[in-house]
Parts: sequence; C-alpha cells; structure tokens
Amino acid sequence: MSILKSIKTEWTYLSFLLPLLSKTNKLDKNLTLTVADLIEEQVDKNPNLIALEYEDKKYTYQQLDQEANKVANWAIDKGYKYGDVISLLMENKPEFLFAWIGLAKIGIITACLNSNIKGKSLSHCIGASKSASIIIGEECLDNFSSAEDILDQKIDAFIYGEEVQGFENIKSDNYSRPDKKHRKDLINTDSLFYIYTSGTTGLPKASKFNHARFVAGASLQSMSLKMNTSDKTYMVLPLYHSTGGVVGVGATFLTGGTLVLRRKFSAENFWKDCAKKEITIITYIGEMLRYLVNTKESEFENKHKIRGIFGNGLRPDVWKVFEKRFNISNIIEFYGSSEGNISLINADSYFGSIGRIPPYLGSKMKTKIVKFNVEEEKVIRNSDGFCIECNPDEIGEAIGLIPDDGKFAGRYDGYTNKEASKKKILENVFESGDRWFSSGDLLKRDSKGYFYFIDRIGDTFRWKSENVSTNEVSEVVSAIPGIKEANIYGVEVPAQDGRAGMASLVTDENFLISEFYELLLDQLPKYSIPVFLRISPEIEITGTFKYKKTDLVKDGFDPNTISDELYFADVLTNQYIKLDSDLFQKIHNQEVRV
Repeated sequence: MSILKSIKTEWTYLSFLLPLLSKTNKLDKNLTLTVADLIEEQVDKNPNLIALEYEDKKYTYQQLDQEANKVANWAIDKGYKYGDVISLLMENKPEFLFAWIGLAKIGIITACLNSNIKGKSLSHCIGASKSASIIIGEECLDNFSSAEDILDQKIDAFIYGEEVQGFENIKSDNYSRPDKKHRKDLINTDSLFYIYTSGTTGLPKASKFNHARFVAGASLQSMSLKMNTSDKTYMVLPLYHSTGGVVGVGATFLTGGTLVLRRKFSAENFWKDCAKKEITIITYIGEMLRYLVNTKESEFENKHKIRGIFGNGLRPDVWKVFEKRFNISNIIEFYGSSEGNISLINADSYFGSIGRIPPYLGSKMKTKIVKFNVEEEKVIRNSDGFCIECNPDEIGEAIGLIPDDGKFAGRYDGYTNKEASKKKILENVFESGDRWFSSGDLLKRDSKGYFYFIDRIGDTFRWKSENVSTNEVSEVVSAIPGIKEANIYGVEVPAQDGRAGMASLVTDENFLISEFYELLLDQLPKYSIPVFLRISPEIEITGTFKYKKTDLVKDGFDPNTISDELYFADVLTNQYIKLDSDLFQKIHNQEVRV
C-alpha cells in the first residue's frame, strides 16, 4: 500500500470511528437520552420534510410523529406502561414503524416477531418475550391463528390496519405527543426491542436490543455514508431484522432523511423503483445483491442516483460484479449480531472485508480472534487454560470483551433467557476473571487489520437471508407421520449464498413424499424447509447418541456418489421431486430455481 493510500485509509477510519466513539460516550454520560427523544428532535427540527414513502402515501416527520403518538396514547389508555412488552407481528408497512415508535415514547419494549413464522415457533417466540399483548397486521392473522391455541397463556390481540371482525383495532383520536413523564424511568440501556435470532440449538431466542445500540447501529450507516436530510433510503429488508429495522431505519430517521419502504423485495422492480424514487442510499444484505446481479438487464439499472450502500453478507464473487454492472463503488460492509457486542465496519470499501480495527484503536475496540477446534466446537486453550489469539490470516472464533464498567462499548445484554445468555460468554479467556462474548462465527484477520468472514459455528446455517436452526426444523420434521428419524444440516449449493437445508430421513410405510412439502409448509417458513432430502436405511450416531453430520455435509446432494434416494424441493409445485443426475446438473448450471 502506498504512503498516500495508507494516509487516506487512516483518515477514513479516524474521521468515522472517532465521532462514533464520541457519540457512544455521550450516550454513556446522558443515560436518559433515548431513541424516542432523538426521533422527536428530528420531528421538531424538520416537521415538513418527508420521513416515509410507502406505495402512494407520503408522511412528513410531523405526520410520522402524530401516527406514533396515536399508538402511544392508545397504549396509555389501555393501561400499558414503562417496562411492559408488546409483541408486533406485521409485514413491512408504515404501521410497523408507527407502532414501535409510539410504544417507545412510553417506555414499552417491542418484541419484533418474524412475519414468516407460525405454529410452535411463533408460540415459542411470543412466550419468550413475556408479552402483555400482541399487535397484528391483518396480513399475518393466519400466522397468529396457527399459534394461538398452543400459547402457554392467553394473550390480548389487537389488529393494527384494516378492520377484522372479532378483533379490537388500534385507534386513537389523540395525536398529541404524550408527556415525557410516561418514560421518566426509561434509560438508554433499557431494551427498545427484542429481536429474535436462531442459536446453534433449539427455537429462536429473543435478544435484548437497547436504545443505545439502536443509536450506535444507526450511526454506523449514517456516519460512514455521511447521510443528510436530502438522502432517500430504499428499504426492502424485513423490519423485524436488525439490519433493516435498526440500521437502515435508524440511519434515515435520525438524520432527517426519507425512508422509501416496500412490502417485499422485488429484483425485477428494484432499479425501476430506485430510479423513479431518486434513491440515494441502499441498506442491503448480501443475498439481495446476488439476486440483483442474476437478473436480466434493466433499462433503469444505470439511471439511479445511488451514492452508497451499507449492509452485510456480501460475497466477494458478487461484490465485483455488482460494483461494475451497477456502477456503485461506495460499498460499506459491516459485521455484527443482534445479541452480540462485536461491531466491525469496512469504512473504506476494502474488497471482501467485513471491517477493520486500526492498530491504534485496538484498546478501544476489543475484538479478538482465538484458535478454535471446529470438530469439537470449542475454543483451544493452552497449558495454563487460557485462549490463544490467532496469528494474521489464521481462522478462529471472533470474541468481544465484556467490560465490568457497564458502559456501552462492549456491553452484553444477551437474551431474555438467562441460561441462553450464559452460554454465549467465555470466561478466563486471557486472564483469570475476564469475560468475552462468544460470537459463534469463524473469522480471520490480515496483517493490515482487515477482518474476513469464514463460516458459522455449529448447527445454525444461513439461507435466504435467514438463520435456520437445525433443531427447530428437526422437531417439526420428526413429528410428520412416517418419519422415524431426521437429521438436518446445511449443504453448499453452487452460486448460492449460505447453505441450503438438507434432511437425512429414516422413514416407514406411513411416509408420503407427495404430501411432505405441504405438511412442512404449514409449520415452517419457506426458507426453513429442507431443499434436499436423503432417504436412508439408518442414520449414523456418535457414542453419545448424537447424529453425525460431518460426512453428510461433505456428501452434499450428488446422486452420482450417493446411493440413497434423493429428492429436491420444487418451489414451483410445492412438492419434492426425484433428484437424478440430470436435475443435479441443472442445479449446478443454475437452470433450476433453488
């Protein structure tokens, strides 16, 4: 790296990271400064600027505030108060934003439920949040109905949107800003959201996401892209996820820009929307960009005004193609998780990297990579019992120091489940008594300080932008008639991000392959349904009766090397079809939709 380029790189990081550290320090010093306060500041500063565009509707900041106030006043009238939890089950639409902003004004935590889940998984997520009530978009009513009868306890359910017979609708004529006395006890280390994440085992867990983390997450995008009131952010990511609902939304609303919201992502209409709406900023996930580079050319794809994009999960093979084809070079990749205390950012768009910690800021941003035994799935310790930091370009687990001072930097709040929170903490890592957050991710770091994502540890794999817990899928699959045993794992598919779900099954005479996909569709979101099936006479287990997966993962789904019957999930017919050599080749050639 030349001296001039090196100076430019360091200036980029210093000009971004130092103001960010200053902002987090401000949050530490003023604990009463919350997200509700900051949004209201923007409303008072820019009341007539457009805050939100959705379909043919536009909302100014003042109107956004008024709609949120209606929700807050409705909640006050119902008797809800600081510290209560209300679940939110809704697809992307303005009401989602009105709801949580309104609830935040009186110190209520919003449990952001995945709008795709149903049945047992949804019931579990509602129960994990200990919600007093649930707010439902009418489009998600069937999902709620599938879980209502198996909830541990009855919950008050309200519709927000179109009227639905038998349900009370959220309504209020009072759009005045509620008195701040309703959030007088609220501080920015209190939870704003519960955001659900799949761990390596079991059903989704509710991670605590506080007000300070929202501001910091939003600042990563707004500061790195130098956002202002003239920016328009295109939001097609689900609002229940932290990348879209926190980073993208927060960066826009806390800088007075405009959020252009869409119900769902459409690769076909993406560039037309961007050109028509004069979008300047995109918040992305890697899979979204891969879809875009695989679409046929659009007359609008180079007529956009996009000056920067921000997100995570962008694969190197997609990165260069996307940059060249769509003429977008300001690509800011970041790394983090809803429950974790590690935050990395690639502020200078360094190809392939998920972030960098300059050596001179290492004492402020304490993230390390330690040696890890992948087969045993645990960190490697030396003869003294301490972890061993990896050398440059050596792969290991990323960990983040949990400080004892309770300040924002490095703070770890974990999950609503205390036992689950404990499992993510490594103790006595480099010295007796220290505690570090265990990310569950394998990373490496080069000699220049750039980090690179390698893989996830354990049974959770990522597919279609979602984390899939193999145990959760296994529980559903095993309950299907005719299934004697089920072993779920992820396999790599050419030109696809993440890993596709695969199930190795032992079946009996009651198993009907013709009905299997539809039965799974009733209980699982599409992204969790196994893409491939392997029907085996038996499943190999370890000495402690755990299913062996390593060899199965290596085998993949190749009928040329596997003697067991193989099936493929045809998403066009919602059925499993026989996977033969011809179909296998078509999948490899990307002639078949996976």
